[in-house]
Amino acid sequence: MTDNISKKEKIIIAAIDLFVDRGFDKVATADISKSAGVATGTLFHHFSTKDDIIISSYVYAKRNFIAQTKTNETACDVREHLRRMWNNLIEWSLAHKNEFGFIQQFVNSAYYKKQIMQEDDTWLELLHWWKVAILNKQIKDVPVEFLIKMFSTLLYSTIDFLIHNPQEKEKYFQVSFALCWDMVRINTDETK
Repeated sequence: MTDNISKKEKIIIAAIDLFVDRGFDKVATADISKSAGVATGTLFHHFSTKDDIIISSYVYAKRNFIAQTKTNETACDVREHLRRMWNNLIEWSLAHKNEFGFIQQFVNSAYYKKQIMQEDDTWLELLHWWKVAILNKQIKDVPVEFLIKMFSTLLYSTIDFLIHNPQEKEKYFQVSFALCWDMVRINTDETK
């Protein structure tokens, strides 16, 4: 690990790697502090419990993931903006497989509860983007939660496929985005 990150971040990164490798139940706080290269007292200075580490690790990974939805281009159309988000999210996930894997592990665990989602503000800006695109009749007018769920399901499936089939990356980047766009775009037949 690099020296320019905080001890708290070192603990989170070490925890993510261990949780992805062994699962939540088979990792002790002593394992995390050892892997992070910090004293157990330092770990407990930053986190009160192992559950606190797990939840903080999710927020950390999710913030990094959602940060990929921000593009520097503000003047591009909705399709192009969505394509850039799609590409950024996939590229980041392929480069940060453990963080992506941890997000998947967390959302499919008992730790993922409605309360955590309500406290999770990492995706509010992205939610706003979807709502504006719907209001401007640039994508289908269906509940935004449904659109995000469908988008996420296709995105996560694409990432999982590309992790296991990296040789197919160029082909399925384009194919998967075409499927995504077909799923959310307004068909001209629908507007008649």
